[in-house]
Amino acid sequence: MIGQSDLSNRCRETLVALVRQFIASGSPVGSKALAAQMPEPVSSATIRSILVMLEEGGFLMQPHISAGRVPTEKAYRYYVDRVVTGLRLSPDTERYIDQTLRSDGDRLERLMVRASRTLSEVSRNVGLVLAPALEEKLLEHIKFINLPDQRVLVVIVSKPDLVENRVIRLDDTFTQDQLDQAANFLNSEFHGWSLGTIRLEIFQRMEADKIRCDRMLRNVATLFMWGALSEEETGGLIVDGTAKILERPEFEDVQKIKQLVKTLEEKAKLAAILEACLQTPETGVRILIGREISDKQMHHCTLVVAPLVYRNRAVGALGVVGPIRMEYDRAMSTVGCVARICSRLLSSN
Repeated sequence: MIGQSDLSNRCRETLVALVRQFIASGSPVGSKALAAQMPEPVSSATIRSILVMLEEGGFLMQPHISAGRVPTEKAYRYYVDRVVTGLRLSPDTERYIDQTLRSDGDRLERLMVRASRTLSEVSRNVGLVLAPALEEKLLEHIKFINLPDQRVLVVIVSKPDLVENRVIRLDDTFTQDQLDQAANFLNSEFHGWSLGTIRLEIFQRMEADKIRCDRMLRNVATLFMWGALSEEETGGLIVDGTAKILERPEFEDVQKIKQLVKTLEEKAKLAAILEACLQTPETGVRILIGREISDKQMHHCTLVVAPLVYRNRAVGALGVVGPIRMEYDRAMSTVGCVARICSRLLSSN
């Protein structure tokens, strides 16, 4: 069986031409159509001979005896590794992305929503954004507001420029004065700390000094226990454009649609896949094809992902998911462009 490094120039040209034609048309590609695409005149018989070798090498498959060939995951991987360069988007498209991401203020949550929508719109796939996780958010200010029925409104301002409001319900009753004291304590003691570290530090202090643990610390711990700082270790996942991908011919199969929709709805699982991409030493745009994705329900998809960087540190991820028959150049360029602009906006905040 021939490997990627064993392909002759003629085999390489034939394979690349077939992949490009299949991506454009979605139909099996025959020898006549391929011969017309070659840079130099080649007979159909020669092309057929090359196609047989590529099929034996695992790069192509033939859906029916009378049909042309279609690329396998191995062919797409060769195409991505050896051919796709992430060509720059047109100046107009880059300008549109930049203006869209900068519009409507620079709050993190709004930026993440705009990024997901822009990824979907420009790449014509599903846009995904994994917002910065709890550990990456640095406390600027926190406030507690007493509400009826033993509820408390928690307002957290954190870097990078995120304002979060959440209502928690308690078993205990707090006065507004007690809540103000707890907020003042956190703001003075833990300004600039990561939210996850603050939570850990409070419980460690209580554990280290159980006997003399004062009322203030117990009040703060109680607020944390009821969700004042979320237990989530990963940031929220924003998904946009599911309807777009379901219109593609690859998803005419009802079973494939069900599998994909189920995966997109299971945000924790999808977030874990994106989070895993951040744990590798690879930088820049990364492409996972078919069975390279850990979730079996996504083995008929491709995931293009890049880190979201805040001051030289990866704090989240964004990308697109679509069928394996994807416009790889466009997807890679779009993800790279959106990641660069979002990271610049975060870091300049």
